[in-house]
Amino acid sequence: MGEQSNLSIGHSPGDEPGKTKTVNAESSNAWYVNMNNGNVNTNNKTNAGRVRPVSATDKPIYDIPLSSIVHAFDVCCKNKRNTDDCIEFSFEYDTDLVAVWDAIRYGRYEPDYSKCFIRKKPVLREIFASAYVDRVIQHWADLRLDPILEERFQAQGNVSKNCRIGEGALSAVIYLNGMIMEVSENYTKDAYIFKGDFKSFFMSMSKSLLWEMIDLFIRDNYKGDDIECLLYILRTVIFHQPQYKCYRKSPLHLWDELPHDKSLFHADPDHGFAPGSLHAQKFANFIGSCFDYYVSEILGIKHYVRFVDDFAFVMRNKEDILNTVPLLDSYLKEQLLLKLHPKKIYIQHHSKGVLFVGAFILPGRIYISNRVVGNLYDVISKYNKIAEEGFAEAHADKFVATLNSYYGLMRHFNTYNLRRKVAKRINPAWWEYFYVQGHWEVFVLKNEYNFKKQLKKTNKKRQCEKNILPRKLAKPIEQLSDGTWIIRYAIQSIDRTDNEGNELVTFASSIFLEKPTLEMIKKSIHRYAMSVLDDEDVLPLVANPDLSVYMIID
Repeated sequence: MGEQSNLSIGHSPGDEPGKTKTVNAESSNAWYVNMNNGNVNTNNKTNAGRVRPVSATDKPIYDIPLSSIVHAFDVCCKNKRNTDDCIEFSFEYDTDLVAVWDAIRYGRYEPDYSKCFIRKKPVLREIFASAYVDRVIQHWADLRLDPILEERFQAQGNVSKNCRIGEGALSAVIYLNGMIMEVSENYTKDAYIFKGDFKSFFMSMSKSLLWEMIDLFIRDNYKGDDIECLLYILRTVIFHQPQYKCYRKSPLHLWDELPHDKSLFHADPDHGFAPGSLHAQKFANFIGSCFDYYVSEILGIKHYVRFVDDFAFVMRNKEDILNTVPLLDSYLKEQLLLKLHPKKIYIQHHSKGVLFVGAFILPGRIYISNRVVGNLYDVISKYNKIAEEGFAEAHADKFVATLNSYYGLMRHFNTYNLRRKVAKRINPAWWEYFYVQGHWEVFVLKNEYNFKKQLKKTNKKRQCEKNILPRKLAKPIEQLSDGTWIIRYAIQSIDRTDNEGNELVTFASSIFLEKPTLEMIKKSIHRYAMSVLDDEDVLPLVANPDLSVYMIID
């Protein structure tokens, strides 16, 4: 990263058309963008070629191990094992992972059908949820792409705050607040804030431009021997058009209310990425990093921060900001094929404050935005109606999770009185199921209604009280005297013996009215595994069961 190289970023505003401007840059920035002809080239004519189109062949094209796909599956499932999509995919995960691995190796991989829906809050937004198997492949690529992207973001001064570990909306707000304090010398000098926005960012990104840039960036920075496979997957994902391969899950009339420039269904084939996928966020951050470089290094603006398509910087003089705005607009249009949103330009003295990614920053204090508070009130009204209809118990865990997502952000700002005020709007019926911990900071579900804890407790109790036998009698499968069949799994010693000195073991079990097939046994063990995800002692015993011990039934 420290090696210097030349970076041609096209002609900046004021430069002579038809020429490129060359500057010193980190090797992570080493691509050449000539926006006069739309091409992205390097000065190294011996550089490796692009990923070639592939067709079905008898020999593998990309030699990647199946274990790398399995690892990506484990990463993808982290903190999501209780979701419906993860549970459903896990029933056939081994077969599906082998199938997608085989498709990638032979150059036949195509993303599966997505789920498309409209999200109403905070504004109408079109979301495409990838099939779970495609999410696994996205994580496979991200495990390789993210480290070199992170190096790039760090080399640029960590001005990008989205979709990165340890960063987020909160860190963006704190970073901007710190910049305001620094430039204004703790609010004693004049300082002016500029806030801008990329217009229809996700729908306006050029796929061709992104592919050329990401291809060169990876070839310059990625050192793995699976680089060609990585590029093949990224190219497939970039040029995939999910709008032609999806199921619409929301009422169709919602698309009539959605502006055309916010929907992939009205985008041309070379533009637009669907918010909701992992790669869409990564690609957006990568494109944004080019803008970060221009603002910070070319224009020399040091007090700058960006969160997705929202960005802000602070300067001493208002005139300097006014002179900078046309340069930003020209760069976006000519270099990145994007636009500065003309209706979202904000220039104001620091004493007037600024609204940035859900928070309102004023000298010496930060408040939550009115829109966030309004959304929280809407959530409470929705769940109060559920309580009035008598279904509170079934939705208590989701309500607690939703409240904590809002309060987790609010408690970092000056919102103590607001948090108390908001909590008073909660229907009294809900307090039977949860309580508040700390100074109106965290909502906690009562143990008797925490069904995950109860299930785990029940499983342990059942094992301790009922499923204990000498090891020689705890057969993996056997037919009982009443004609039913029992299968045993998660068998482990309890460090005790019976009166005859035989080792005692505990186990989980399932009963079948008739002789089960291996597929039935596999699903039964998997359902049990889903109930012990937090048990580090038991989960390894059932995560990858050896089905050969049950072969007696076939």
